Amino acid sequence: MKKVLASILMAVSFILSGCKSESNTNRIYVFSQPGCVHCEHAREYLQRYYKGYDIKEMNIREGNNMGYMLGYARKFKVSQQNLGTPFIVMGDQYIMGWGNQQVKDFNRYAKSFRPEPKQTKKE
Repeated sequence: MKKVLASILMAVSFILSGCKSESNTNRIYVFSQPGCVHCEHAREYLQRYYKGYDIKEMNIREGNNMGYMLGYARKFKVSQQNLGTPFIVMGDQYIMGWGNQQVKDFNRYAKSFRPEPKQTKKE
């Protein structure tokens, strides 16, 4: 039994350590899942008002995306029982769910993620 528990803990640690390699300081991560109405509303809002931002949507049902989300939840001390989608990570801030307050929080946090203006070549 101890070997099984140790193996599970090692596997979870390996999965969670993957968050560090996925992290990008100016990227916004949106953890979502199919069928989530709030995720769809967030996606539509971000596509409409935040074009050009480095936003990476991560379907938690694909690949190791659930492991990444769990790693961020652990970082922000969000228990798995309280974890929901959309779960949006913006540097040292997170937003969970999507409603009026989350929209206000997103708009406030997104200011520091504004893309650099593209420079034109001078000839």
